[in-house]
Amino acid sequence: MVPMIPPKVTYRFCILYLVVFCFAGMCRCPAETAVSGEAAQTPFEFHSGFWINLHHFLYRQALSSEPQTGPNLLTLTDADAAELQQLSPEERASWDAAISYYKDFLVNRDLLFDNYMVAIKNQLGDAESSSDLLSVPAELKKALLKAAPVYRKHWWPNHDSRNRQWILELKPLLHKYGSGISMALVTIYDESWPQRPVRADAVAYANWAGAYTTIEPTRPTISTTDPANQGVAALEIVFHETSHGMVDKVADSIRAAERNVNALHPGRDFSSGSLWHAVLFYTAGELVAERVSGLFRTRIKMVSGHGPGRTPTARSSNRTGNLT
Repeated sequence: MVPMIPPKVTYRFCILYLVVFCFAGMCRCPAETAVSGEAAQTPFEFHSGFWINLHHFLYRQALSSEPQTGPNLLTLTDADAAELQQLSPEERASWDAAISYYKDFLVNRDLLFDNYMVAIKNQLGDAESSSDLLSVPAELKKALLKAAPVYRKHWWPNHDSRNRQWILELKPLLHKYGSGISMALVTIYDESWPQRPVRADAVAYANWAGAYTTIEPTRPTISTTDPANQGVAALEIVFHETSHGMVDKVADSIRAAERNVNALHPGRDFSSGSLWHAVLFYTAGELVAERVSGLFRTRIKMVSGHGPGRTPTARSSNRTGNLT
């Protein structure tokens, strides 16, 4: 997910990158002492909620049925796609009605950048598996309630089981490395940990990138079926995503460096693009790699185009984008 660097700005890009890391390396903030007393607390609280999983599954299926272009084609797993053929005519009618609602009203909205979609995600996450959807808009609630029995019968047991297995496999890594990594991020970014614990929603399907984070409060949503989020890479992704709630000072430093470059070269209007996001990748990736030496595996070959090895995600992932 490292931005493409035009040859003419490679030198300046490196200068900006050094500026950012010099800024980060100089930070030895008072917050580190404050967080040290919290080291025994778990930095995350994981959830596998029925409604938020159904919402993302309907969104993914509706979106994948539309014409797609580009390298990141959105599909269902083979098992989930095959299960569609097991629906009775009555179940198919209910399911198709919900998919139609998502196609007509929601897939043109981005899960991350659209405030309406962020609010829905948080409401459905908070609802967990309860039948109380009072805060959800009426037409969306109608679509979800229509699809719920079908999802509960055909997909939810496997999705929930996968989510819980993913969480179970991640917890020993967090127990061993989580406090150290969270305190390192606090020091590097000169920011407090967003909240303790950070709520993370485990879902079968997230957005095109496999994970995304909304802030205020910081809430990562992570796909447990994405091949890039498995094993030790899961440790990196939860800290990468949470870093979205801690990156403001680094982003401000980059913008200041851009202004300085442009002041020296009037009329050239240099921009570093999503350099701040590369900083998130490298920082979380390096913190994990240096602690899990010999175990860390980059996002695997089918995603990165590279063989496995001890390489932080930022060095090999070909995912592109700004805010995931």
